[in-house]
Amino acid sequence: MKKIVGILLIVILSGVFTHCKKETDDWTFCNCTIDSWIGNYTGNGNFYLGDEVDAQQLEVELTIQQIASDNLNIRVVADDVYAETFYGIKRDSTYYLTINGTSKSLIMNLKVKGDQLKLSGTAKNFHWKFEGDTSYLVTDKTLAFDVLKTQP
Repeated sequence: MKKIVGILLIVILSGVFTHCKKETDDWTFCNCTIDSWIGNYTGNGNFYLGDEVDAQQLEVELTIQQIASDNLNIRVVADDVYAETFYGIKRDSTYYLTINGTSKSLIMNLKVKGDQLKLSGTAKNFHWKFEGDTSYLVTDKTLAFDVLKTQP
């Protein structure tokens, strides 16, 4: 039962956090090449510790570097509460990037308006809890963010 509740909670929170702000029609999904993703981004985010429902609003900095032809190094930092590095592969020009690990995940969408680029996403840290034959996912930290590209 706890496993089902944990999975449902993750699915619901992922949906809420990736759609926490209603977009205007001006922003459209960017099916851009990997070059468009590379650069520095700044903006705002909501930080959640564990299963807290009240968010701490803070500034977020995100840096994406290309370390090989299809490989990205993504650094997400939010004040003194969240700092994590993700490594992922981007082989297509879809508007989204998903990186899943054993203890962390990152989901991002790239949007464009004129010559501006914006990343909206959710970064999470989690661990598995085992009780007898049952296991379930426990979310430790969640950072939902909207950041604008500041520098290529």
